[in-house]
Amino acid sequence: MKFSIALFMIALSMMTACSVGQKEQVKEPAISEVKPDRQLENEEKQQVIQDAVALKKGIFAFANEKGQKLLADPETAVYAGEEPLIAIGQAGKLLTVRYSGKQQATPEDDGRQTIHNFNDQAGQLYQVTEGSAEPNETYFIIPASQFPAEALLTIQRVDPQHAGADKQELQEIKESKGREVEQAWPLIELPDGKSVYLVQFVRQGDDMLASLALKDRDTWLYHDYPATYDPYSTWRVDDGGEVRPELFNFLFAAKSTSGLVLGVQWMGAEGEYVSLLSVTDQAITDLGLSYGRYMSPI
Repeated sequence: MKFSIALFMIALSMMTACSVGQKEQVKEPAISEVKPDRQLENEEKQQVIQDAVALKKGIFAFANEKGQKLLADPETAVYAGEEPLIAIGQAGKLLTVRYSGKQQATPEDDGRQTIHNFNDQAGQLYQVTEGSAEPNETYFIIPASQFPAEALLTIQRVDPQHAGADKQELQEIKESKGREVEQAWPLIELPDGKSVYLVQFVRQGDDMLASLALKDRDTWLYHDYPATYDPYSTWRVDDGGEVRPELFNFLFAAKSTSGLVLGVQWMGAEGEYVSLLSVTDQAITDLGLSYGRYMSPI
C-alpha cells in the first residue's frame, strides 16, 4: 500500500511539472521586452530632415537662361566633393547638381543677379545633371544626405486675389497676437490642415508690423517683420508702406524632426530676399541663412 501511494505521488508530481512547463512555453513576453523594428525606425528617419540647423550650410543660387546651370555668390563655400547634391526650388521642384568650378567676372558685369548677367558675373557654378531648372529662378543647394526627397511637402498656392482671411480667422489672429489686424491673406496650404498667411497689423504711430502666420487647427504661430513707418519704403524699397501677398513665394516646405522647414521668398522692387524658417509646435524661428538677389530693374 505504501509503495502504491509513493508511485501515485511521483506521477502527480511529474504531471504538475509538465503542466507548469507548458504554461511557461506559451507565456507572452512583457511589453518592455518587445524590441522596436529598427528597419522601420530607419525608414522614418529617412523621410524627414534630421537636423534643420545643419541646413545653414546650404547655398542659394539662380538659374541661367537654359536652366542647365546655377550660379552662387563667389564668396560662398562650395560642395566640390563626391557627395550627391540636390537643388530645390519652385515650391519643391527637385534637381540633382554637381559643382563645376568658379566663374570669373567679365568687364560687362552690371552687378545684377539675373539671367541677362549670368555669364558675366563672378560666382560658383553648379551644373544641373538631372532635371531642368526654371530660368532665372532661385534654388537651394544642399547635400542629398541632409535633405531627403521624401521630406518635401506638397504646396498648394492660394490666390490672394480671391481668398482673404475670414472674420473668424481675423478675430483669432487679433486675440492670439494682441494687435488689431489691417489685413490678412492665405498664401499656401500644406498637408494635415496647415496653412500659411501673410498678416499686416494696424499701424501704431511709426511702429509697423507684418508677419507670416502658420495656422494649425486652433493654433497660430508667427514670424514677425517689424519696421518703422515710411510712406515710400517701410519694409522694402518702394513698397508704399504695405506688404503685398503676391510678392511672397516658397522654395519648399519640408518635414523635420522638430516640425517643418520653410524656404521663403519675398520679392521687392530691387530684387528678392530668401530665408529659411524652422517651425516647431511653439514658435517659428529664422535659421540664420538668407540670400539677397539684386535684380533692379527686374
